[in-house]
Amino acid sequence: MFNAFPDLERKGQQVLTAILLTVVILTVSLSSYFWGREILEKSRDQRNFQEMETFVRNLNDNIKEVSRRGGRTEMTVDLPDGAEININEGPPGGMDNITLDFSVRGQMMATGQDIAIVGSKGSETPIVYSPDVIVARSEGFDDFYSVKLKLYYKNSTVGGEPQSRIGIDAIGRRSSVGGTTDIIIQQGPRENYNGFTVNKVEVRII
Repeated sequence: MFNAFPDLERKGQQVLTAILLTVVILTVSLSSYFWGREILEKSRDQRNFQEMETFVRNLNDNIKEVSRRGGRTEMTVDLPDGAEININEGPPGGMDNITLDFSVRGQMMATGQDIAIVGSKGSETPIVYSPDVIVARSEGFDDFYSVKLKLYYKNSTVGGEPQSRIGIDAIGRRSSVGGTTDIIIQQGPRENYNGFTVNKVEVRII
């Protein structure tokens, strides 16, 4: 059949081809964008997890140093959105603790169990061993997890009898949620309960 407008038909085909190519490119680009954003979020959460663990480890080191040598030190932590730090005081016999709760995505984590990442779980240890314990626990499903890091100190024993403990004494605020948080750690009083000594370390959240 004779085509009176060959150039018009050819241009129409070119326009249709260009439109199809554009749709394909946009589809691939959008898929890459969403996939890339997911990877980026997981990467950011991985960094948050590592930073929160490092913070609790440093907090532990500072508390032990102040307990041994006295004085005062300050720390600053940038808590992720929704992350919460709490100071929880216990009775004279223990167990004072500091907890840090936050959420992450994309982590392959053991759930439903306490895992000691510093020290070993328990409430007492011979005085020749370090009493500090950091426990991690996660709860979740798929790739979304709620993580709790808990720092506490065991009772130090001599001959099987409790003798002393590092006590965490909250001064002022006991919690902070998200954002930049300053923490002051300083030597507190030494208290004696029927031969059991609690070396208080004051922790202030600003």
